Amino acid sequence: MLLTAEQANATDMTIGLGKDLLAQLANIKFEGVLLCVIGMLVAGFICLEGYGIYKAALSVIGFCVGFTHSHNILAGLNLGDEGMLMIQAIAGLACAALAVFYVQVGVGLAVYHFVQNNLASILAAALAEKLSVPQILFPVFAALVGVGAGIACGLLAMKATRPAIVIVTAVIGGFAAVNFFTQMAPQFPVDLHFIPGPENPLWAFVKVFLAAAGVGVQGIKEPK
Repeated sequence: MLLTAEQANATDMTIGLGKDLLAQLANIKFEGVLLCVIGMLVAGFICLEGYGIYKAALSVIGFCVGFTHSHNILAGLNLGDEGMLMIQAIAGLACAALAVFYVQVGVGLAVYHFVQNNLASILAAALAEKLSVPQILFPVFAALVGVGAGIACGLLAMKATRPAIVIVTAVIGGFAAVNFFTQMAPQFPVDLHFIPGPENPLWAFVKVFLAAAGVGVQGIKEPK
């Protein structure tokens, strides 16, 4: 059966839209006001209720770790959007399953991800200055420090159960909620230029305050 010109154009347009969607999924980033608002609410809930929903929280964090880190590791390979998305989905689901069935693994993955994204660069810069690492070697040095610090902190967190889960969910939820808010502010339909940028030291205080509040709120609740 031969297609008319209009049908062929419609088919090409549908295929093009499908490829665009696939490319966006394979390179997904939490951007846009709606995604930031949803992320902020979810992160805030995890911060305050992490232990009560720790399996769901750790599974979500585990999926994000597997999904994003597999993309970062394989980004240099020419896998195509379909291959990349399939590998990311498999890695994400595998990490999510590990986080649910082996809680210590989930805690370790969450801590590793947190250290990599929030502390590794600061630690690497401080160590590089102390050890006088040449500038040309700093990227490799920073990567090694980040991986080492993430693994070390993750292994330490795996030694505990309830306290580790409370602290990990409160800290990650609190930090993520602030990060989503600072991403949202410049894109918000209402002018929020008076809100400081994400590099302002004020946000570090807010993150620590929210994390401490989350630990306190979860800590006073009776474990189920």
